[in-house]
Amino acid sequence: MINPPHSNPVLCAIRKIRRDVRGNVLTLTAFYILVLLAVIGSGVDMGRAYAARTTLQNACDAAVLAGRRAMTSGSIDSAVTAETLKFFNFNYPQGTFGTTSFTPVIGSTSGSSQTVVLSAETMSPTTIMKIFGFSSIPIRVTCNAKQDFVSTDVVLVLDTTGSMREKATSTDADTKIVGLRKAVLALYDQLATVQTNLQAAGMRLRYGVVPYASTVNVGASIRAANTSYMVSQATYQTRNQTYAYTNQQTCNARFGTWDAGSGICEYFTYGSRKIDVGPYVNGQLVRIAGRDGDANAKVGTSDVSKFNSGRTPVADYYTSSRYSAAWAGCTEERQTSQMAADATSIDPSAYDLDIDRIPNSEDTRWRPYWPEVEYLPYDWGGNSEVRKPQVACPAPAATMTTWTRDALSSYLNTLTPDGGTYHDFGMMWGARWASSRGIFGSNNPDTYNNMPVKKYIIFMTDGLFDTGYSSLYSGYGVEQLDARVTPGGGNSNENDQLARHKQRFNLLCSKAKTMGYSVWVVGFAQQLDTSLTNCASNAGQASTSANSDALLAKFVEIGKNIGALRLTQ
Repeated sequence: MINPPHSNPVLCAIRKIRRDVRGNVLTLTAFYILVLLAVIGSGVDMGRAYAARTTLQNACDAAVLAGRRAMTSGSIDSAVTAETLKFFNFNYPQGTFGTTSFTPVIGSTSGSSQTVVLSAETMSPTTIMKIFGFSSIPIRVTCNAKQDFVSTDVVLVLDTTGSMREKATSTDADTKIVGLRKAVLALYDQLATVQTNLQAAGMRLRYGVVPYASTVNVGASIRAANTSYMVSQATYQTRNQTYAYTNQQTCNARFGTWDAGSGICEYFTYGSRKIDVGPYVNGQLVRIAGRDGDANAKVGTSDVSKFNSGRTPVADYYTSSRYSAAWAGCTEERQTSQMAADATSIDPSAYDLDIDRIPNSEDTRWRPYWPEVEYLPYDWGGNSEVRKPQVACPAPAATMTTWTRDALSSYLNTLTPDGGTYHDFGMMWGARWASSRGIFGSNNPDTYNNMPVKKYIIFMTDGLFDTGYSSLYSGYGVEQLDARVTPGGGNSNENDQLARHKQRFNLLCSKAKTMGYSVWVVGFAQQLDTSLTNCASNAGQASTSANSDALLAKFVEIGKNIGALRLTQ
């Protein structure tokens, strides 16, 4: 007898098993856990490897830039290798993210000894992916840095005020002015290879120097641009020699010289007077003592012991050369305006702050700084002579040119410390010095041999603003009397004057940066105030050097940064 299929016990058992799915969940769960571990594990391990590679690449980039900046001999030497490794190891210490130890390889590209190349290979460990047979993930990076050659103009704006004759610290071997000379030459040496390479490539590296104090010495450069840029007449706080018939008592009251035979008293009156400056700016020796230019006349006394009695010594037969004057080249500024200490922009009528304005009127021309004719009123004292203000005329500024080291050294030796500290004069003329527009524009093109020109200002000062309201003769005259920057007289004071000059400096710094200058500011033995710090193009370009060695090191560092570097890979 044959049983029907549904009654077969074996087939029934198979059917029951097939219909029973209670154990499948566990099997599928185990399978998907393995898949999930693979996905999560690869994410974790690959994420760590990616972070390690990114950090390694950043360290590589920083290292080759530092190495190329340290290159002074035109090839990779031990100093370059050491600087490259120092930056690399600082930014990527061995074992970062658990990577295996390795040795970076430093070299140059074929045919370019001045390119620094670094390559590094390491392994990033795995954690979960080990289950699937992957014990580590390889990481490789490489990077290059080379000199990106462009013509370069560097304007050195140097504080040469009286405090520069002192030492920065008692332990310094040199005075500050000597330390400054050495620092500038160190900058030159740092960029000497760049200068040579630029010349070989048809480009150039130039320097200009603007020493400043309470004025600047730019007269020769202005006249070289155009002799009409100086005024023909200018007003000075001075004295007029006069004479009258009087008795001796009245003459003595006027601090004059009385001639008993004629009854004539010769004496001085003080105040502002317009003077023909043509012969003076043309280089002639101008007589400034004695009635009608007669240097043999005598007014007051030549007796030093009587200076404090109010008598002004003047020329006589034996001292005539002392009272003749030849222009040293310093200038008074062209017309300005009494801008407030919180001014947010440069007043259009402040022609002195208009960097690129070409003179076309008396108000837009410069005036000669004439310390020999500058005198204070009767009731004011002076520093070295009765009724004479403090005066100072720095060394002539040096126009933008390509220097030899010996020529630059000789020029730096002419810098003599003297005068007060007007930072706005330094920045005003520093910005004007390499401008491709303005009165020196023909000498300062934006491109040279069809290549762009990068421009820098290095502004060095050893002090904060030091202006003199009542007894200092600056490029703005005697400010209390001439009232060019301030209202003058009793309507202003030295604090108000200082605030106005500081804001003018701030506006000039902003102007220089909009003109394309990269500005470095160095305080020498002096902490920088906010206006000086903000003058720099960025925080990293403002610093203080406590002594001469630190100043030299800072100028070397600036030289390393001025060489235009770029990553090529």
